[in-house]
Amino acid sequence: MKHKSLKNSIISLIFCLVLSAGAFSAAFYFVKANSDTSAYFFGAGTGTAAVAVAMAIKIAIMLKNPKYRKEQEAAQKDERLISLRNRSMAVSYYITVIGVAVASIVFAVKGDMDSARNLSTILCFSFAVYLIAYLVLSHKE
Repeated sequence: MKHKSLKNSIISLIFCLVLSAGAFSAAFYFVKANSDTSAYFFGAGTGTAAVAVAMAIKIAIMLKNPKYRKEQEAAQKDERLISLRNRSMAVSYYITVIGVAVASIVFAVKGDMDSARNLSTILCFSFAVYLIAYLVLSHKE
C-alpha cells in the first residue's frame, strides 16, 4: 500500500478485530463457569468492537475521499504533531505509572497483598518495556 496512514489504520483495525474476537471467545468460554468474568470479557469485546467500527468508518472515508487521506498523511508527517503525540504518550505513561504505584501502596496498606503484588508486577513490567524501548530506539538514532 502506498499510503502509510491508510496502511497503519488497516493494521490497527485488524488488531482491534483480533482483540475483540479473543475477548468474545473468552466471554463465551466463561458463560457457564463465572458470570462476572464473562461480563468482563463481553464488556472488553464490546469496547474493542466499537473502536473497530469507528476505525472502519475512518478507513472508508479515507478510501472515498483522497483529500481527507492527503490531510491525514500530512498530519502524520507534521513535526509539531509528532512532538505533541510523543509528549502526550510520555505524560500518559507517567500518569499511569504513578497511578499504579499509588494503587499498589494503597492495597498493601489495606492488607490486600495479592492486588498489591499484581500491581507491582505490572509496574515492573512497564519499567522493563520502557527500558527496552529506550535502548532499542537510542541505537537507531
